[in-house]
Parts: sequence; C-alpha cells; structure tokens
Amino acid sequence: MMTRLSHMMQKVAAAVAACCLLLLSSCEKPVGETMSVELRKTVVNSPAGQVFVSVKCSGTWTLSLAADNGAADWASLNVTSGEGDRNNIILTYQANTGNSSRQLRVILDNGSSWVECSLKQYSPDQDPDDDDSGNGSGSGSGSSGSTATAKTGWMELPAMDNDALDYYSHSFSMNGKTYRNYTFGWSQSDLVAHWVAYPLCSFYTNKTVSRTDAWAYDPLLGKYSSAPFGGYGGSYARGHQLPSADRLCCYEANAQTFYGTNMTPQLNAHNEGIWQQLESKVRNIAEKSDTTYVVTGVITKGSTKTTVDSDGKSMTVPTAYFKALLRYSKSSTLGQWNAAAFYLEHRSYSESIGKQHSMSIDELEKITGLDFFVNLPAKIGADQAAQLEAADPADSAMWW
Repeated sequence: MMTRLSHMMQKVAAAVAACCLLLLSSCEKPVGETMSVELRKTVVNSPAGQVFVSVKCSGTWTLSLAADNGAADWASLNVTSGEGDRNNIILTYQANTGNSSRQLRVILDNGSSWVECSLKQYSPDQDPDDDDSGNGSGSGSGSSGSTATAKTGWMELPAMDNDALDYYSHSFSMNGKTYRNYTFGWSQSDLVAHWVAYPLCSFYTNKTVSRTDAWAYDPLLGKYSSAPFGGYGGSYARGHQLPSADRLCCYEANAQTFYGTNMTPQLNAHNEGIWQQLESKVRNIAEKSDTTYVVTGVITKGSTKTTVDSDGKSMTVPTAYFKALLRYSKSSTLGQWNAAAFYLEHRSYSESIGKQHSMSIDELEKITGLDFFVNLPAKIGADQAAQLEAADPADSAMWW
C-alpha cells in the first residue's frame, strides 16, 4: 500500500513540476540574439544634456525608461517605437542637483523579448575635474549657466551673463571616453548663436573621418533651432561657426558641427573667401600648439537684413564675424600664453586675411560687449591675463 502511494505521489510531483516548468516558460522573456540597445556613453556629468541611443532589432519594437529608484521623470526619449535598426535616438536628461548619483535603464522590447542598458548621472560633487589639454573628459552635452562656467574652468568660455541668450554645450564619445565639443550662446530671436566656444588642437583635427554633411536640428533645442536642410533663403550659405574641418577625429564630433545652432546665414563670397582663409590660419596655429581656445561669433545688433531657414523661420543676417583666440604652448619661445582677435565685416573682400583684420582681445570686447576667457585670470593671474588681452597681435611673430 505504501509502495503504491509513494508511486502515486511521485507521479503527482512530476506532473506539478511539469506544470510549473510550462508556466515558467510561458512567462519568461528570453533575450533574442538579434536585439540590442546601446548608449554612446553610459556615464554623464551633472549638467542637463543628451546622449545618443542605438537600437538593433529585426522587427517592430518599443523603447522605454525606468529608474532604479522611483519614476524616470528626469529623462525622456525623442523616439519610443519603431521597426528595424535605428541610430542616434536622443535621450535627454535634466540636471542632477542632488547629493548623489542616479541611474536609469533604457529598455528595448519587441513584444516577446527585451534587453536593456543603463545610464548613470553624477551629482555635482562627483563631476571629474577638467584639464587644460583640451583632450580631457568634460561636461556632458546640455545647458549650463554662469555657475557651471566657473565650475568647469574651461579656458575657451566667455562670460555667460546675458539674460537674452541661452547657453548649451555638446560633448562626444570616442574610444570609451567623453570629450567636450563646443559651447554656444543661443539667441532664439535671431535664430543664431551669438558665439560658439571650443578647444582646438591636433587631437580634434586628426583625420579619421570625412565631412559628414549630417545636417540636423540641434537635439537640445529640436525644431526651435534653425533648420539647415537644403540651405537658406537668398544668396546665403550655411556658415559653420565651428568648422567641420576642426572636428575630424570621429563621426559624432563632426556630425555635431552640422547642427542648426552652429550655422549662420553667411554670404557665399565671405564664407568661401576671407573667412575660410581665417579658419585655415587658426587651424594651422592650433595644430602647432598644445591647445588653442577659440570663440567664434557674430554681430547681429543693428542688422536690418533677415533670411529664412528651410522651415521658413526668420533668421537675422549678421553684420560682422569675429574670432577670439587664446593659444597655449608650454614649449614656445614667445611665451606659453598668447592672445589675438580678428574682426571682419560681413561683406565680400578683395584682399586676403592679414594684420589689418586683427586686434587685441580688449578691442574686440569693446565691439562685442563680451568678456572673453573669463577663467584665464584664475589660471595665470589677473595682471598677466590683462597684459595678454591688451596685446596687439600685429606686433607678435606668433600669429604671422
């Protein structure tokens, strides 16, 4: 009797185990071999910004965010569903003002399988220190203000104290590291950046990619940035402030130079003539230095001309263009630090770029109302910084 009972119990146990196995297999979501979701960078600093998401999936899919602690209401995706592979989806995240880092998961689901990856955002106290080489990791892409400016200590930055402008930064990832690309002061009323600031050296110009022509809205502003597709109205070129040729180190760095926020409506004769000569001159100088810090900008005050972008939005045509340069070379016989400025009216020129187009930083500050290189005094002292900004570059063999 006990033997038969034991045998029956073994059958029941086997049946229960089989049912449990069937139940588990019906609820489980195995990871498909054709699915993956990746972030261009998995760790970002505390300022607000964006990061690219890449999806690989053979069919339809959905994309969602989940935070490890509470709702992921500090981040959003510009694309949440699709079909097939998709690159450069934008994950936008807000500034982390808390006392600790935070993390979210990006989940890719095709209805029967799912995979995920994670993004970690530092708190302000955890942001890594910046270096002076122009090559070190910097803040993640996003907006910043005067407080963030002082914290970063980036040498290329002018003062960010104009309430009429919005300030943003872009960074890119390469070989597992994050590098700063450029910062800009954006005027929504003019639909152009009044200035774009960036470090420049052979690291950035070392050619590993060609010009991408990846014309796009700036993902930080979306359609509030200018639309650079197909050109601007009239005889105006889509003039880069940060030249494409200054960012050939990787695809992402170059593609960001084709955002609408980096473009201005520029006369073809100016863009392809004296301005191109100045861009080449600056690039040659930078490639022979440790780092050259550049502020490229435009003058829109007093302009009576407008054109339209490819969406039909009105853009102010600049009356002039300028560049402010701060060159650092630790082995230079002409001093480790040198500064120069160039100012060009927005018109056709018959002459080549020369000393007559240069001026001191102080002179350019009077014209533009900008305070350039605000972090320089803390680096080399107020007296030396004042001397550099007052120096006439026409008198220095450094620039000629």
